[in-house]
Amino acid sequence: MVFKKNKIKLLLRIVILSFGLLLLVYSAVILKNGIRSFFALAFCVATIWELFIFLNKINRDIETFINALLYEDFSNYYSKDKERQDKIYTLFNKLNTKYRTIAYEKEMQHALLLTIIRNISIGIMVTKEKNQVMLANDYLLELLHIKGINSLDDLDNMSTKLKRELENLTIDKPQLLELVIHGEILRLSLNKTMFKLDGLDYQLISLQDINYELDEQEITAWQKLIRVLTHEIMNSVTPISSLTSSLSGILEQAVSHEKIESKQLNYLSKGLHTVRDRSEGLLKFTEAYKKLTQLRHPEYETICLKNLFESVLLLHKTDLDRLGIRASYNIQKNMELLADKAMIEQILINLVNNAVQAHENSVQPSIELKAFISENRKIIQVIDNGAGIPEEKIDKIFIPFFTTKEKGSGIGLSFARQVMRLHKGSITVKSNEKKTIFTLKF
Repeated sequence: MVFKKNKIKLLLRIVILSFGLLLLVYSAVILKNGIRSFFALAFCVATIWELFIFLNKINRDIETFINALLYEDFSNYYSKDKERQDKIYTLFNKLNTKYRTIAYEKEMQHALLLTIIRNISIGIMVTKEKNQVMLANDYLLELLHIKGINSLDDLDNMSTKLKRELENLTIDKPQLLELVIHGEILRLSLNKTMFKLDGLDYQLISLQDINYELDEQEITAWQKLIRVLTHEIMNSVTPISSLTSSLSGILEQAVSHEKIESKQLNYLSKGLHTVRDRSEGLLKFTEAYKKLTQLRHPEYETICLKNLFESVLLLHKTDLDRLGIRASYNIQKNMELLADKAMIEQILINLVNNAVQAHENSVQPSIELKAFISENRKIIQVIDNGAGIPEEKIDKIFIPFFTTKEKGSGIGLSFARQVMRLHKGSITVKSNEKKTIFTLKF
């Protein structure tokens, strides 16, 4: 950047100084005139001194400006006097105004961030090395019933369990924690994120109270389960009640006439057999419910998915051939899985069996088993192009004993969901009239 006026002033002083030096040399060497040499020397000294003052003034202004930047002091303003008409001082003022605006916006953003942190309905805590707490918002203090916190060690007096869980919390892996503080049950979702500031490592820890959300989900789940249980029980109890009432009437009539006909005996026999069958059905129903609620813990082993997929498809070979279903599997890089083989195999058997039944009237039916890795998670999918799951039923298929089939038990998908939870994974479904995809995430 060129500052024209200062360049002209500097050039003029150099020219004058050069003239003075030439005059000094001429007077001292050629004329050998002592008086003229003295005046020429005085002129050169004065010119050098004025040049020094000129440069020092500019340097002082630049130094003042740079120091203002370093210490974020943007209050300086260079007045437009005769000595400061150069463009450099106009730029100094513009830069001051610019940085003053930036500093103001920075302060506003900082104030806004602090306001959000203080008022958000999530506990926020920032820690650095040695468990030192740098920031804790009001909601966190209210949630934990404390007045202040300087270190995670301060939590020892309130809940050693909470302190231990916060110290062992894995980065970016949310964790649920239930604990009692001052006689109140808290169910918290914990999360931790790392960030760097001025070369130092900090941890941002969030604690969210999810009591209300869990209670809502629990109530909804109970309501759905009660509806299904009521439906199943009423389907058995209502005909039993009606039938036993009819049988009781026949027996009372036979007792009053002191004789019973063979036709009545035959009806009584069939009726009692029906009561027995429905009672056994109820017994099987309760046994299935018992098994569903008493799953064992997984016994982990390394599973070769190629062998597993081949085994599952082989079990269904008869039905696959009968319906002309094209079955295939696709595995990414000979992938293996650490899981309970019996449990995962049972899930896949149930899913493939459901896919086969969805192909009763399909054209060019197909079933595909896929295994791949996505976002550091191992994925297994069961894909079929059979009749999809109706939209109004898709949110109910994982409810115990809910079934869309006439002879279905309604426990296969509920079993699958519980097994996946025991494996710290999940099962989801996407379905339309052309394709259904069940996805297992580990």
